[in-house]
Amino acid sequence: MGIENERADFWRGHFAAWQRSGLSQRAYCDRHGLSYSAFGYWRGRVRETSFQPPPTFVPALVAPPAAAPAGPPGRIGSVEVRLCHGRSLVLAGDFDEALLALVVRAVEQAPC
Repeated sequence: MGIENERADFWRGHFAAWQRSGLSQRAYCDRHGLSYSAFGYWRGRVRETSFQPPPTFVPALVAPPAAAPAGPPGRIGSVEVRLCHGRSLVLAGDFDEALLALVVRAVEQAPC
């Protein structure tokens, strides 16, 4: 492991501890004898280089519900979207696709 990776790991540990602490960045740095400017520099640098695996897509089978409600032809009564971490969304047949994309992105980024 190179010195650069060791430094990044050092700061990642502090960033995780800082988030759990509930302290401001400055207060955390003061308490742990860290340079506030270095904290900010490495926070930006680690964030830029953090690898997040791409989302996993799984095949979906779309089938009409067993007792589909009466409605205009071609409309689905509801759709369930299963997300990671056991989350799911149930949508009415007439949902806004752009809004759904925003909601899924927000839910997937939220901590468990």
